[in-house]
Amino acid sequence: MKSLWSWVALTLVVSSQAHAFDLIPSGSASLDYRLVSGAAPPQNPSPLGINGMTFELAQKVVVEVGHGVSFTVKACGGCHGLEVDQGFGEVRIRRFINVRAGRLNVPFGEFTLRHDPANFTTPSKPLPFAMGDMLQYGREGFNLGIVPGPWVDNGLEVFGSVSLSKTTQLDYAVYAVKGLVGENDFDFARSRNWVDNNRTPAFGGRVVLTGDDWAVGGSFAGGTYDAADSRWFAMGGLEGYWRVGPVTLRGEVLARRTDLDRTAQGYAFELVDGWFLKAGWYAQADWAVLPQLSLIVRTDGLQRFGMPLPGSDLSPVAGVQRQTIAALGRLNDHVAGKLDYELWTFSGTPFPLRHVARLGLVVGY
Repeated sequence: MKSLWSWVALTLVVSSQAHAFDLIPSGSASLDYRLVSGAAPPQNPSPLGINGMTFELAQKVVVEVGHGVSFTVKACGGCHGLEVDQGFGEVRIRRFINVRAGRLNVPFGEFTLRHDPANFTTPSKPLPFAMGDMLQYGREGFNLGIVPGPWVDNGLEVFGSVSLSKTTQLDYAVYAVKGLVGENDFDFARSRNWVDNNRTPAFGGRVVLTGDDWAVGGSFAGGTYDAADSRWFAMGGLEGYWRVGPVTLRGEVLARRTDLDRTAQGYAFELVDGWFLKAGWYAQADWAVLPQLSLIVRTDGLQRFGMPLPGSDLSPVAGVQRQTIAALGRLNDHVAGKLDYELWTFSGTPFPLRHVARLGLVVGY
């Protein structure tokens, strides 16, 4: 941590002497209240809020040094407490090849690019990317989503764009990062640690074909996640975007195959297949009724196939689905209010049906 801030401070000193740098600040804050129906509703895990309420805060500074060199630092607070969400240097060589290194938001999936509450229209994240706002999030439940939104990691990324015609281009990113961490499935909180738990990096990439009002793409990643470098994960995703007049359509499908710990005790059945598969999806339509008002409809879900973890309440085939109706009202360019109703249904679990209402306030600049 100290070396990161020393690096940024040195950059500012050197750049100020050259009289050729720009500071570009941006930030956001969001407050989200969640009301869950039924007896003994699941608690919100955020250490920065009260039960039923979540507070997120982010501050980002980009230092443009010149000659295609920049440094980015972003600090945020949320479900994982206070942390450095981004801290990397970037060198733009050509449009088709650029490099960034440091603490990155790993480019897996389209939602990762707009994971800040100021950049998406619903009060909650899609289930494949869900973390603290997911019901039954513990290890005895669905253990959160497929990939954290955002996936924060240390590593190196090479990215760029290639023009294919006047209206289409191909964007790509490939990376090597520390990798997600756990012992028997991922531990998203431990994955945010700066020090790796093994010696094998994770590798992956994302490619997107973009037109004037549409885009299609895919992501992949894989590596080991345990301290002994013996258990592997592999995941992939497909994404799509299409804008038709005042309506914006988005959707993603993700899947992850994760090795289980064969030596663990307490499995409910004999362990035949030493892995499980988790699949997730979301489809969303945003209708801009007015410049200041959007109505949103979303369906999303998760499905898990394979041996439940020891102590889990899930069946070998279990799932959760959610239907959401939401509204986004923009008071001005910096302040917005969010409201939604969510219906959660479960299969292969003892969890009851839940009705959820959310009210959020977002401030960004």
